Amino acid sequence: MFEYENLSRIIELQQKSYALLKWVNDGLKRNVLSFKYMHEAMDTSNAAKEWIGRHLNNIPLDIRPEKENLSEFSHLFASYLTTSFELIDKPRKHLASSCECYCTMCSYLVSSSHLKTKKITDKTRKSAYKLKKLYLNSLASENELALIDREITELLICKGISKSISLATYANELIRRSKYASQGEGILLLWREIAWNNGKPNIKYRLNVQSILDAQRDILGRMKEYEN
Repeated sequence: MFEYENLSRIIELQQKSYALLKWVNDGLKRNVLSFKYMHEAMDTSNAAKEWIGRHLNNIPLDIRPEKENLSEFSHLFASYLTTSFELIDKPRKHLASSCECYCTMCSYLVSSSHLKTKKITDKTRKSAYKLKKLYLNSLASENELALIDREITELLICKGISKSISLATYANELIRRSKYASQGEGILLLWREIAWNNGKPNIKYRLNVQSILDAQRDILGRMKEYEN
């Protein structure tokens, strides 16, 4: 079950990490950021943590993470580079960056002015479906509800609760991403299911803790109907 304070904190970190991605992109275009450091032995999240830590005092205050939240912030930041965006012009042999570091994080950041949102594919849809199913099974188990696979499937195809499932699953994945960086590109579709209208992004949409808690409550209510 979601905890209000923790979920609120993670959402704030997510919003700041995305704002940092846009700030980095602008800085690279103006050649005011440096990546002169080798991260060859690091994974994307650790490389992001090292880089953000070195530049912490240069990051604008309104998007700067607290030091105690640096690891979670870095995981969220790195997840955008591996699940939501891709390079338009990928080098044929390997990714490269101007700092002569070949880690994924630097490669994507140095090319961030050439990033584009990944397309929704059958793989994306299957990943999103799997994430939803995993979340529903976990929620049922946590609340000691013995739902069978057929009942979980019925919930997944029920239009009346589909947005609640997408929202709660996205929030659940957001918490997981703050710990493990990325859980698959299905989160891109989850976001579109909650933050897009009629095939277009709703630029005013913001994650809301109470809406997420309400969505989880609604899902539990539907689950408990199977127990009666």
